[in-house]
Amino acid sequence: MRSNKQRRAEIKGRRLERAARAVAALAAHKHDARGLPEGLHLAGMEPADLEVLARHNNTYGLLPSYYLDRPFTCRDCGVEEVWTAKQQKWWYEVAHGHIDSTAVRCRACRQARRVARHAPEQAG
Repeated sequence: MRSNKQRRAEIKGRRLERAARAVAALAAHKHDARGLPEGLHLAGMEPADLEVLARHNNTYGLLPSYYLDRPFTCRDCGVEEVWTAKQQKWWYEVAHGHIDSTAVRCRACRQARRVARHAPEQAG
Protein backbone atom coordinates (compact mmCIF):
# COMPACT_ATOMS: atom_id res chain seq x y z
CA MET A 1 0.00 0.00 0.00
CA ARG A 2 1.34 3.40 -0.98
CA SER A 3 1.12 6.52 1.12
CA ASN A 4 -0.63 9.68 -0.02
CA LYS A 5 2.75 11.35 -0.50
CA GLN A 6 3.86 8.55 -2.86
CA ARG A 7 0.60 8.78 -4.82
CA ARG A 8 0.93 12.56 -5.16
CA ALA A 9 4.49 12.10 -6.43
CA GLU A 10 3.26 9.58 -9.01
CA ILE A 11 0.48 11.93 -10.15
CA LYS A 12 2.94 14.81 -10.46
CA GLY A 13 5.30 12.62 -12.51
CA ARG A 14 2.49 11.60 -14.85
CA ARG A 15 1.43 15.23 -15.30
CA LEU A 16 4.98 16.27 -16.18
CA GLU A 17 5.26 13.42 -18.70
CA ARG A 18 1.85 14.31 -20.19
CA ALA A 19 2.87 17.97 -20.57
CA ALA A 20 6.09 16.98 -22.36
CA ARG A 21 4.19 14.62 -24.69
CA ALA A 22 1.63 17.35 -25.47
CA VAL A 23 4.34 19.84 -26.43
CA ALA A 24 6.00 17.23 -28.66
CA ALA A 25 2.68 16.28 -30.30
CA LEU A 26 1.84 19.93 -30.99
CA ALA A 27 5.23 20.51 -32.59
CA ALA A 28 4.76 17.50 -34.87
CA HIS A 29 1.10 18.17 -35.72
CA LYS A 30 -0.20 20.09 -38.74
CA HIS A 31 -1.49 23.59 -37.93
CA ASP A 32 -4.05 25.71 -39.76
CA ALA A 33 -3.55 29.29 -40.99
CA ARG A 34 -4.22 30.73 -37.51
CA GLY A 35 -1.59 28.45 -35.94
CA LEU A 36 -4.12 26.15 -34.29
CA PRO A 37 -3.75 22.37 -34.35
CA GLU A 38 -6.20 20.85 -36.81
CA GLY A 39 -8.47 18.28 -35.19
CA LEU A 40 -6.06 17.57 -32.35
CA HIS A 41 -7.22 17.02 -28.77
CA LEU A 42 -4.71 15.85 -26.21
CA ALA A 43 -4.97 14.83 -22.59
CA GLY A 44 -4.15 17.97 -20.65
CA MET A 45 -5.64 20.23 -23.32
CA GLU A 46 -8.71 22.41 -22.71
CA PRO A 47 -10.47 24.62 -25.27
CA ALA A 48 -10.63 28.32 -24.39
CA ASP A 49 -13.81 30.38 -24.42
CA LEU A 50 -12.68 33.28 -26.61
CA GLU A 51 -15.79 35.37 -25.84
CA VAL A 52 -15.06 35.37 -22.10
CA LEU A 53 -11.36 36.03 -22.67
CA ALA A 54 -12.02 38.94 -25.04
CA ARG A 55 -14.52 40.49 -22.63
CA HIS A 56 -12.18 40.45 -19.61
CA ASN A 57 -8.70 40.82 -21.10
CA ASN A 58 -7.49 44.08 -22.54
CA THR A 59 -4.53 42.90 -24.58
CA TYR A 60 -3.10 43.58 -28.00
CA GLY A 61 -1.71 40.06 -28.31
CA LEU A 62 -3.52 36.99 -29.53
CA LEU A 63 -5.80 35.18 -27.11
CA PRO A 64 -5.22 31.44 -26.76
CA SER A 65 -7.75 29.11 -28.34
CA TYR A 66 -6.72 26.26 -26.03
CA TYR A 67 -4.79 25.68 -22.80
CA LEU A 68 -2.07 23.08 -22.30
CA ASP A 69 -0.56 21.73 -19.08
CA ARG A 70 2.46 23.92 -18.30
CA PRO A 71 5.32 22.74 -16.11
CA PHE A 72 6.89 25.39 -13.87
CA THR A 73 9.35 25.60 -10.99
CA CYS A 74 8.11 27.10 -7.72
CA ARG A 75 9.69 30.48 -7.05
CA ASP A 76 9.99 29.83 -3.30
CA CYS A 77 10.85 26.16 -2.77
CA GLY A 78 12.13 25.13 -6.23
CA VAL A 79 9.75 22.16 -6.61
CA GLU A 80 8.75 21.33 -10.17
CA GLU A 81 4.96 21.48 -10.58
CA VAL A 82 2.41 21.43 -13.40
CA TRP A 83 -0.16 24.17 -13.93
CA THR A 84 -2.90 22.08 -15.50
CA ALA A 85 -5.06 23.21 -18.41
CA LYS A 86 -8.17 23.06 -16.20
CA GLN A 87 -6.52 25.31 -13.61
CA GLN A 88 -5.54 27.75 -16.36
CA LYS A 89 -9.08 27.76 -17.74
CA TRP A 90 -10.44 28.58 -14.27
CA TRP A 91 -7.82 31.29 -13.66
CA TYR A 92 -8.33 33.09 -16.96
CA GLU A 93 -12.06 32.59 -17.54
CA VAL A 94 -13.65 32.39 -14.06
CA ALA A 95 -11.27 34.37 -11.84
CA HIS A 96 -10.50 36.70 -14.78
CA GLY A 97 -6.74 36.62 -14.25
CA HIS A 98 -4.69 38.58 -16.76
CA ILE A 99 -3.88 36.53 -19.85
CA ASP A 100 -0.14 37.15 -19.52
CA SER A 101 0.03 35.86 -15.93
CA THR A 102 1.40 32.39 -15.14
CA ALA A 103 1.74 30.21 -12.06
CA VAL A 104 4.96 30.80 -10.12
CA ARG A 105 4.33 29.14 -6.73
CA CYS A 106 3.19 25.65 -5.74
CA ARG A 107 0.05 25.20 -3.68
CA ALA A 108 1.92 24.71 -0.38
CA CYS A 109 3.95 27.91 -0.85
CA ARG A 110 0.83 29.89 -1.85
CA GLN A 111 -0.95 28.72 1.30
CA ALA A 112 2.07 29.46 3.53
CA ARG A 113 2.38 32.93 2.01
CA ARG A 114 -1.34 33.58 2.56
CA VAL A 115 -1.10 32.52 6.22
CA ALA A 116 2.01 34.67 6.78
CA ARG A 117 0.33 37.67 5.18
CA HIS A 118 -2.75 37.38 7.44
CA ALA A 119 -0.85 36.54 10.66
CA PRO A 120 -0.36 40.21 11.72
CA GLU A 121 -4.10 40.85 11.31
CA GLN A 122 -5.00 37.92 13.59
CA ALA A 123 -2.41 38.87 16.24
CA GLY A 124 -3.73 42.42 16.65
